[in-house]
Amino acid sequence: KFRKLLGRIKSSAAKSGASKTSSESSLRISLQDILNAETKGRWWKVGASWVGNQYRFTDAPQVEGDNEEKTTALSKTKAEHGEDEYLLKIASKLRMNTDRKRAIFCIIMGGTDCEDTFEKLCRSSMLQNKSERDAIRVLMECCGHEKSYNKFYGHLAARICEYQPQSKFSLQLAYWDTFKQFDSMGARKVANLAKLLFHLVITHQTLKILPVIKTIDIPDEDTDENTLIFLTILFSSILDHFEDPAEAKALFARHISQRSDDDETEGDQDEGIRAGLLVFFMETLKSSPKNTKGSRFRKNFKAIVKELDTDGFEGMF
Repeated sequence: KFRKLLGRIKSSAAKSGASKTSSESSLRISLQDILNAETKGRWWKVGASWVGNQYRFTDAPQVEGDNEEKTTALSKTKAEHGEDEYLLKIASKLRMNTDRKRAIFCIIMGGTDCEDTFEKLCRSSMLQNKSERDAIRVLMECCGHEKSYNKFYGHLAARICEYQPQSKFSLQLAYWDTFKQFDSMGARKVANLAKLLFHLVITHQTLKILPVIKTIDIPDEDTDENTLIFLTILFSSILDHFEDPAEAKALFARHISQRSDDDETEGDQDEGIRAGLLVFFMETLKSSPKNTKGSRFRKNFKAIVKELDTDGFEGMF
């Protein structure tokens, strides 16, 4: 029976391929194809039905290594799809109300490390035009919702600013908007954002501290609790950081320059910020338990107060 079948196939192939070479005209039919003809069909016949290669994982012999690679790839795809769905659910809970914000959120939360996340943001064109501002705000939102501050966000923000310097102003604007919402935030989010700003100002030197906090009414008697938490964590971290008081003092140094009449308002604002900071240092940070004799905190505290002082507060030590 098989010999007759093979004979018909060969004669048919010879007729159809008379004008071709033998390698082009001969069909590569294996014995396994013939034995499985009743279940899989006769693929070599024109118009015949054929179920294709769907039985390759069951009937046909496979190389063990190939099976493992295909199974691993399939599992990885399923895992990534499941992770994306999970991240999208979290994004919805955090009120990421546009597709762009949700995409940025998934990239940031799904990245393996800072450089991997940065590269994905670049490849997705999420650091251009309006997308760049959304990327900064989503980054800060993610940072604020962590259980404790994660330095990953500081590294990523600094990397973005290194790549695109205008992102520094986007960060500053994002902080200004954040200050307006302090009364509706939780203390944990406020603390995380204070540590992020410390990281950007001190560790990476990406931002200047006075321009960022200038929109806060520091000496205001009605200052809310979250503002006090933010300022206390930020400045306590600074006072604990520097070994050389001169470095701490330099953060608040006056920059003497040739000013025009149009710059007088800005100069008055700077002096207002410095006066407010002096009051905050003397009323809040001076009573900190870290302000002990001979401590790094005390040395930096005195150096900064001396820099801010214009009315003789130095004599109060």
